[in-house]
Amino acid sequence: MSKHNAEAPIMAIREVSKSYGGVHAVRDVTLDIDSTKITALIGPNGAGKTTLFNLISGFGTPYSGTITFGDTDLTGLSPHRVAKAGIVRTFQTPVGFSSMTVAENVAVAIAGQGLANPWSPFLRWREDKHTHVDALDAARDQLALAGIEDLADTAISDLSPGSAKLVEITRQLSMGPKMLLLDEPAAAMAVDQIKTLSELIRGIIADGVGVLVIDHNLGFVLDLADMVHVLEFGAVVASGTPTEIGRNERVREIYLGGVEESDAA
Repeated sequence: MSKHNAEAPIMAIREVSKSYGGVHAVRDVTLDIDSTKITALIGPNGAGKTTLFNLISGFGTPYSGTITFGDTDLTGLSPHRVAKAGIVRTFQTPVGFSSMTVAENVAVAIAGQGLANPWSPFLRWREDKHTHVDALDAARDQLALAGIEDLADTAISDLSPGSAKLVEITRQLSMGPKMLLLDEPAAAMAVDQIKTLSELIRGIIADGVGVLVIDHNLGFVLDLADMVHVLEFGAVVASGTPTEIGRNERVREIYLGGVEESDAA
């Protein structure tokens, strides 16, 4: 059953800018991100998509502007404090404890819920036998919900790139977020994995967790998203439903020539 309600927080990005050595990576971006919907950010290489993700998730501080989530001002907070506010993200290259299994990595995330110190989850999971057992059981349940329970006993280092991304999303969901930021989740995925990914993201929304996604796979994005915002040279140049964006002449001009590469900004 959906957990959506009228009190669902809105992420409000107001006139946010970020420059690097005089280059405007993000320029006066103003957006409202509805945490009951799947929202996508698209644009060519260097458009500022990943920079904006970094500013939202605490891996950078805006030169100007504000970012709020409900009543919480996220502007300039550390990544850990942003996560405590309910915003978690994945990266283009998944992270984790490479020598541990998939289930163990997810269990560490589960064990860390509610802890103030970012290193405490691993220590609690290693030293508290009761927590260790309960977290592993919960991790296997989480993997089953994501449809990847067959990966539970595989070492993170042995995963294919696509499987590693599915595991990374599941690990972040184990932290109980209010909104999940997905950075290029479909990159390096096989067709069947993209189908699993789409089903997983739709399930995330149904469970009341908002999704903000960057991806260069336009077919995946336009099939999945409820709202799409297009960035070019750090500024928002178009916003609308997937149908509206697909018909937008400016967007067509931006994508002429192909841009299926990693985001540079």
